[in-house]
Amino acid sequence: MRLRACLLAIAVVLPIRAFAQTPPPAAPPPPAVPAPAAPEKPAEAAVPAPASATPAATMVAVPATPPPAPAPAPTGPAPKFTFGGLVDTYYLFNFTPPTGANTLAFPGPGVPDGMGGLLGVGVGRAFDTQANSITLALAKLSMNAALDPVAFQLDIGYGSVPSIISGSPGAPSFMVEQAYATISLPANLTLDFGKFVTTAGAEVIEAKSNWLYSRSLLFNIIPFLHTGVRAGLKVNDQVTLQASLVNGWNNDPDLNAWKTIGLSGTFTINPMISLIATTYFGKEAIQGAMPSTPGDLRVLGDLVAAVTVNSQFGLNLNVDYIKAFDDNANDYQIGAALMGRYVISDRLNVAARGEFLATHYDAFATTVKQGEGTVMLGIDVGKNFELRPEIRADFAGQVMGLDLLEGGTKSDAITGELAALAWF
Repeated sequence: MRLRACLLAIAVVLPIRAFAQTPPPAAPPPPAVPAPAAPEKPAEAAVPAPASATPAATMVAVPATPPPAPAPAPTGPAPKFTFGGLVDTYYLFNFTPPTGANTLAFPGPGVPDGMGGLLGVGVGRAFDTQANSITLALAKLSMNAALDPVAFQLDIGYGSVPSIISGSPGAPSFMVEQAYATISLPANLTLDFGKFVTTAGAEVIEAKSNWLYSRSLLFNIIPFLHTGVRAGLKVNDQVTLQASLVNGWNNDPDLNAWKTIGLSGTFTINPMISLIATTYFGKEAIQGAMPSTPGDLRVLGDLVAAVTVNSQFGLNLNVDYIKAFDDNANDYQIGAALMGRYVISDRLNVAARGEFLATHYDAFATTVKQGEGTVMLGIDVGKNFELRPEIRADFAGQVMGLDLLEGGTKSDAITGELAALAWF
């Protein structure tokens, strides 16, 4: 009996150990079973079994709710963004302060008006007006978004320049210099809507784009900004035309019911000479609650002639005439400025400017005559930083027996300036 039991145990254990090491051969396929004949009655006639009696293996799974379809991808190209920035800081020292004043006093031309004030205030230096003070003139950020056929331009800034442009010099302030959209149309036509800088003048608000750091007297008598619409037409490579309809000079919203019209043309005579002629005309007086706009029609005529002598030397001539600059038809301003720039090397350039401006006040039978001469050295430190030491002399004649500069005590003003410009 013990022998039979051992043989039986060995017979049972051996198959189990073999299964654990080597899988058994696949079972032969079952013989083919002929398909059942189609039922005589339609399948829907059969009575289904109760749900509780349906085996789990025969239950049909209900699919889950499909996820929402992804949002369609944009059909057009993404905008192309271009960013830029500028930091403009200067230190100015006035070598000829008014008699009895300290070094913080700045030279300012003016004609006594007989009532304790001055005529012609502001007819002088445009933006660098702080003496013996390190001044943040302008910190600026720019953004352009191009999405053919539309583009957007935005320029915002902070510093002393925005406060001067706003007409309230004093503490630094913010400004939106430009904010406009451009639409490119067929036949080389473009339309701009919004706020943009003026077309007049040989200089711009940003000092880094000018040959000299300080702006000319002429730059301070023309408008800086306009709000409205303008159209540009490129006739060919030699001629570009522009027309604009704007609120006026540096105002948004408008100060009166009139609108100002601007016309401009750029003419490339040859690779060396180009001309830009611009005019703005419209009433600019404050209307308030009056039924009609007071004052006379103001007309600006601006001409810029640029001469590129060679790759190192260039000249610019700017001529301005303004009729009714203070809304009196018999008052006018006329002036001319000549400036030149010579590139000594990749790191060094020198620029100079001389100009003359006459401002006539009919009510006082007075003509204010001013002039200035400026020399500047540009020192490039890398590709995005420049130092600009500058010496400037402003001159003025006598009116009513008084000198026009330094509060009526001096007829000239000599200043030295060091500006630092960084940009990207």
